[in-house]
Amino acid sequence: MATTRRVIREENPGIRSLQKVVLDLRDNLEPGGDLEDLKNRNPIVLVPGFSGWGRPLLGAVNYFGGFSDFASALADDGYIVIQVRLSPLSSNRERACEIFQQLTNININGTPPGTPPTLIDVNYGNLPLDPLIQPKLAPKTWQAVIYGADKLAPTWRWSTTDRVTFICHSQGGTTVRYLLYLLSGAAPPDLPQFPSNDERARAKAVITLGTPHKGTTVTNVVQSFLQGDPDRNAVVDFVTSCSYAARQDRVYDLGLDHWGFARSGQETYQIMRQRIGRAVVAWFEGQTNGLYDNSIAGATVLNTTTTLAAPPTYFFTMAFCATNPFPNRILTRQDIEEFIRLLPGGDIFNFLGFGFTATTLLELANWAGIAPTLQRTFSWMTDVANRHLGAMGYFSQIPRPGEQVPRPDMLPVIAPFAYGMGGVRGGEWAANDGIVNTVSMDGPPGPPGNVRGAEEFVSHFNPANLGAVQGWFWCFGENGTVDHADQLGVFTDATTNQEVEVMYKLLAELATRLL
Repeated sequence: MATTRRVIREENPGIRSLQKVVLDLRDNLEPGGDLEDLKNRNPIVLVPGFSGWGRPLLGAVNYFGGFSDFASALADDGYIVIQVRLSPLSSNRERACEIFQQLTNININGTPPGTPPTLIDVNYGNLPLDPLIQPKLAPKTWQAVIYGADKLAPTWRWSTTDRVTFICHSQGGTTVRYLLYLLSGAAPPDLPQFPSNDERARAKAVITLGTPHKGTTVTNVVQSFLQGDPDRNAVVDFVTSCSYAARQDRVYDLGLDHWGFARSGQETYQIMRQRIGRAVVAWFEGQTNGLYDNSIAGATVLNTTTTLAAPPTYFFTMAFCATNPFPNRILTRQDIEEFIRLLPGGDIFNFLGFGFTATTLLELANWAGIAPTLQRTFSWMTDVANRHLGAMGYFSQIPRPGEQVPRPDMLPVIAPFAYGMGGVRGGEWAANDGIVNTVSMDGPPGPPGNVRGAEEFVSHFNPANLGAVQGWFWCFGENGTVDHADQLGVFTDATTNQEVEVMYKLLAELATRLL
């Protein structure tokens, strides 16, 4: 098949490892039935991450695929694909409730792409809502979109026999892990829609791409950007703007109407902003939102409170790194002479050799190990800039450089986050894909052997003892040319987009072939 023959660049060993695993499965494992029949029986569910969107953004940009469409590509290969539409900034609890409601309210007649979106009821349970913010709209979520719906059996109902495979990007992975917790029989009383017995087998496989299983330091960078805005005016403006129109007319739907963040009657923007502003700040600074759940503190809560015996589910992870080590350099003669030129008579000093002398002394100091590195110099310059920016009233702060810097081909809009993330914790936490730290992507913390190399999966697979491979996190490894947006094919170059599409097709085949 073309997916295994496609030449993947050496910088992406994770996708190359995935190719090998799929080839090994073809050679060594008889599928539990006809492969085409299995495609029709076990749909693929695509789960978006933090800030993800449902309908194509601006009518053209798909979350999975960018200007192409990975869901359609999978459907063209014979898979049934369900794309859930989740609230982009909400907590894992809210998003898990949305997935459950969407999968248990599938329109068997089909909700294909292009169908006018339909809102359905959802129960989030008890949330820390501000009682003074009224009106609060009844909780609603969007109905899922189905690609290849004509192949879905009329009797199909999501259950422990009619299972699904989740392919999750970013926070989508931790959301599904929380969903499994709710399906285990441990759901709290205020979520009675979930089963009282263990039904985690509804998930045949969970595949995570760039998921912050241990949290991400990008949340620290976001907070540093907003450090000079204690009133959170930027956040209030953003939430008000996105929530002002009716839900079906919004360009970017936050799905926070149940918090009261929606227009009341014919009120103006200014009146709505004034009405909800205080509650928006409380929501943003609280612990019931995606920013908190994606933080290291939020992930720690997930990893400690939802720990259960291993479910009968396959887990696979893929990691990505789109940064390089900060160059181990010192200031050059050109740098020093340009600095001297800022001084009155600087050109004369340079003519007299001051720049050359200073450079020579700096090189000797570097040889002796006492010269400031380029990274430390940049840190000092950043601190100076931030002090003066703060004195001038700017609310945003420039992040200090860390041990890693963005690759030149990283999507420019996320490069500042990658730059800042490299300096939050350092060490193994410095490398990242622009949004999530690479060390966090292989799986949650656990006992030794909790995360294993996926290249060993086939040798451990035993149809008579599926517990030997289920419940563990099998990581394919890192990919070096793929940033957080590239993992979706969004605003990426043609070669990377094609390799990422191959990755999705291989992952779908992998999960479908398993018993």
